[in-house]
Amino acid sequence: MVWEKKICERLKGRGRTRILNMIELSDRLEKFIMEIPKIELHLHLEGAIPLNTLFGFIQRRGDNKLIKNLEDLKKRLAYSNFAQFIKVWLWKNSFITEYEDFEELAYQVLKSLSQQNVKYVEAFYSPRDFTFRNKKLSACGITESLIKGKKRAFDDFGIRSELVVDVVRDYGPRMGMGLMKKLSGYLGRGLIGIGLGGSEKLFPAGFFTKVYQKAREQGFRLTAHAGETAGAKSIWAALNELGAERIGHGLRAYEDPQLINYLQERQIPLEMCVVSNIKTQVCKTFKEHPIRNYFREGLMVTINSDDPTMFDTSINNEYLILIQKFGFSLEEIRKVNFNSIEASFMTDEERDTMKETFNKEWEKLTSKYFNKLK
Repeated sequence: MVWEKKICERLKGRGRTRILNMIELSDRLEKFIMEIPKIELHLHLEGAIPLNTLFGFIQRRGDNKLIKNLEDLKKRLAYSNFAQFIKVWLWKNSFITEYEDFEELAYQVLKSLSQQNVKYVEAFYSPRDFTFRNKKLSACGITESLIKGKKRAFDDFGIRSELVVDVVRDYGPRMGMGLMKKLSGYLGRGLIGIGLGGSEKLFPAGFFTKVYQKAREQGFRLTAHAGETAGAKSIWAALNELGAERIGHGLRAYEDPQLINYLQERQIPLEMCVVSNIKTQVCKTFKEHPIRNYFREGLMVTINSDDPTMFDTSINNEYLILIQKFGFSLEEIRKVNFNSIEASFMTDEERDTMKETFNKEWEKLTSKYFNKLK
């Protein structure tokens, strides 16, 4: 694009002028990324809870004297590997105990996303993580509360959202089947799909074949975490044994060139979460992360924040990292952005409307931030 070439020309100066130009353009780029319309396809509501909201829940409980302020909370949410991350996750969940908490959780997460100009979200939630330890709660009650929260958020901020129930591998296929039966009545009322998180290595996708078959028959849209902590075989299993329409993460697809070809040919969306992969150390460094190669090879890459509170990230940050760490151009950012629309579970008509909205906002924002370079 013309304005991208002009940016390069502006950076040809030397010394102080060049540094000032770079600072100006960096600031302008950050503002541009903050304001572009976005979609989240891989976001766990429980992992996206704003710190202030979680701190409020902890204070209400009143039995944790070690968490006196937000700084204490940030330190308590620290971890160094995936196993510790799960422990911290469960600790955090222990403060979400009432149906009203789930309504507030959904509302505050969507409020935060709307402030980043996220237009549409397909958000995971894991009811069994709560009903397993709190017999006062039910999967239906949690779902209804989340639906209330997301309706309030739509009314107040205009952000659209759908829920994807995560059956969680660790609870087994019997529990997953039970969730399908209990929650199928919420399809079309705020619930749109099924996901499969949890311990990928210990509980292979094949255990859940019948669960996904039943979900598909009932009208659930299908996604599954795969290739995050296990290899390419796990992705194949999600595709062939579960019939997954999208792959959550898909990080280790590179282990099988045939899989890469298959993903490219079928344009199967990957819900990629770069900072998450680095923070949990399933990928050691940004340099080792395959997202740039996947995009270059024509895979349908989307970018998402996964558990932004837990990973100290945001969807804005994920887009900036594509530019800063992987050298994505703004035209490539636009492609990733539009991939998310294409990969969503919206209807064709809804996708077309969203594309029109995105196009208008992109044109307006490129003119706003880069017209001086023309």
